[in-house]
Amino acid sequence: MKHLCVLPILLLLAPAAQAGVRAQLRQGGQFYNDQKYGSALNSYQEILKEDPANQQALFNAGNAYYRLNEYTLAEEAYKQAAELTGDLSQDALFNLGNAYYRAGDRQKAIESYKKAVLSNPKDKEAIHNLQLALQQEQQKNDNQNNNNNQSQSSDNQSQPNQDNKGQAPQNPQQDKQDKQTQLDKSAADRVMSMAKENEYRRSASSNRQPDQTVEKDW
Repeated sequence: MKHLCVLPILLLLAPAAQAGVRAQLRQGGQFYNDQKYGSALNSYQEILKEDPANQQALFNAGNAYYRLNEYTLAEEAYKQAAELTGDLSQDALFNLGNAYYRAGDRQKAIESYKKAVLSNPKDKEAIHNLQLALQQEQQKNDNQNNNNNQSQSSDNQSQPNQDNKGQAPQNPQQDKQDKQTQLDKSAADRVMSMAKENEYRRSASSNRQPDQTVEKDW
């Protein structure tokens, strides 16, 4: 797991206001480290009331929402942070993918992980999570194909043989899913090629479980 430190940012505020924001960020970080996520969130929300475009406060608020299992709110905070220019944009994309993943939306998780990898092709955690989500999506599609084939076989056994020459495919929706799977695999291959070009090598000593996503935090 990559551990993120609370990163300094430039604030166009008066010195007193800057000191107040830094103090609230430190306080929020302490609450977060103590696993008091609700209190941490309150600290970040106080900052955002005065400065809604504070990327660090948005990112940290997303982390607090995430720990509170409020994935929809975490997604919104991460999306706002990712759209801003700053050091946390790529990390926000990564954590947005995690929020989508935990909420059960693998397609959106895949898209966020892809953006995170394209933003930083050397990001091992983003590559790992992208691979995991793609593998699970492929497995789900394979299972659906098997179920559809079994159902179609059962229907054929219960009906007389028919000549289907010249007829449209019996399952156009499945054809569409197969094509989408091929497109997703092609996009993933391009991402992985980019990673390899940047001399990315996965550590052989990693003890990460193959069925678990990793998360960025501080």
